[in-house]
Amino acid sequence: MARTLWFAENLMSLFNRPDLAWCELGGTLIFLDIARDRYFCLADACNREAFHQLEEAGLDRFHQPACWPKPADWTPPIRTSGAIGNGSFRLPDIARAIWVQRRTERRLASTSFAATLTDLRGLLDAVDRRASKSGRTAAQSIRAFEHARLLRTAADRCLPRSIALALCLASDGERTNLVIGVKLAPFGAHCWVQSGGEVLNDSIEEVLRYQPILII
Repeated sequence: MARTLWFAENLMSLFNRPDLAWCELGGTLIFLDIARDRYFCLADACNREAFHQLEEAGLDRFHQPACWPKPADWTPPIRTSGAIGNGSFRLPDIARAIWVQRRTERRLASTSFAATLTDLRGLLDAVDRRASKSGRTAAQSIRAFEHARLLRTAADRCLPRSIALALCLASDGERTNLVIGVKLAPFGAHCWVQSGGEVLNDSIEEVLRYQPILII
């Protein structure tokens, strides 16, 4: 009885953390500790107790912190952007895509994951209040990032690559969503960019393998 009470108290303390996101996948709760930039699950007994505590507290099985609320207009992905496979080879746009990605990688290496997301959210939320200054269309930027894969591999770079694309599209006047998803058996995490239900830098088949855990 004392051990069950200890589980309950500590789980509620966990659920009350302001920097924790979680989702359910196949009966397992997966957590993203944004402050520490890590994922974790609970042991079986704790996982079962966690579902009980969520129900008791009236909490959802998908949760984002108040400082990174789920965008009200986000919709699940349904298709791949046609701009990924169509468009001319524009070297200036490709150079820009690679430069912004490298700058994002340096930012992630020198600054916390949480601070990077906070800055990104602020920039994305400001898109509706400013006009595009680049003279470049969103389709051109999307195609440039796809061409950039030929010069610089995208393997294991989905997070900086997606942040960089979201930033470039913001400068083009396009407000997008950055989505982080997870899967089990084996565990994996992935990141992509969406506009409405359209995936802008990956295939719909790939992203549907993942359950969203954080949407910016």
